[in-house]
Amino acid sequence: MAAFVNSSVYRLKQTWDRISKQNKQVINKLQSLVHSDGKFKNLRDTLTKVDPPCVPYLGLYLSDLTFIEESSQDVSETDLINFSKMRMKTHIISEVRRFQSATFKIKHNPRICAYLLNTSRLLSEDQCYVLSLKLEPRATRAGVTNPSV
Repeated sequence: MAAFVNSSVYRLKQTWDRISKQNKQVINKLQSLVHSDGKFKNLRDTLTKVDPPCVPYLGLYLSDLTFIEESSQDVSETDLINFSKMRMKTHIISEVRRFQSATFKIKHNPRICAYLLNTSRLLSEDQCYVLSLKLEPRATRAGVTNPSV
């Protein structure tokens, strides 16, 4: 979803105007699902309701684990184990394992795998922006387009 708000894509006003209202609604719905407001509340709520198989956004769980790890000690000043911290970490890991335990009914397709693993087509941020300017040159004050970077 981050690709849609990337400056190289977001600036393509004419292209966005050609996207159907229905597709824009789907994109907006998905963006609201993964929006970071309220510690990803919408995404968390959805993930608790969904039945596996599902591939969750692991960044959510990694952020939670990092926060727990950095915000509290493993052992108290009196050398007592912080079981509360361990329970929180266990809960998060259990959520991830719930998704891992599901069986995906997807047939292996070598062509699709090769396509997804082919990094030769990936563009850098700069290359994306140059391409974006070629597709829709920057408008100048006089209304004349200026394709230069």
